[in-house]
Amino acid sequence: MSGEIRDAIEEITIESECTNNNDGHFQSMKKIFTCELCNVQVTSNNVLRRHKEGRKHILRVERQGKTFQCDLCNIVANSQSQLDAHLKSSKHNARLIKKENANQMMKKGVWIIIFGIICIFVNLLLLFKYINNVV
Repeated sequence: MSGEIRDAIEEITIESECTNNNDGHFQSMKKIFTCELCNVQVTSNNVLRRHKEGRKHILRVERQGKTFQCDLCNIVANSQSQLDAHLKSSKHNARLIKKENANQMMKKGVWIIIFGIICIFVNLLLLFKYINNVV
């Protein structure tokens, strides 16, 4: 087992339920073992250990503290596999293409503006040259 799973096993809390049996003595009915991460309560340490070795618990331990998000689409997934599925989806790819096209258009737009400024500058130079030749 990995260190993460052992840490989760250490999160066991034991609650003892007691009842009064009418002669003034309390007797313990059962112990409850709890997995705090999964919010699971069982009455046997063996059952709890089996739970801790199970697929669902191990996935929760691995996911604990991790976020799976796509900043482009502004979504949060529950797991890496869901995020991978989203990244392969047509909606994500359409947004990615749209963003790439916008970036290319922005670059083209900058060059068009620069070309326009150069044309205006050349026309002004030619105009001043013409005015100086006429006078």
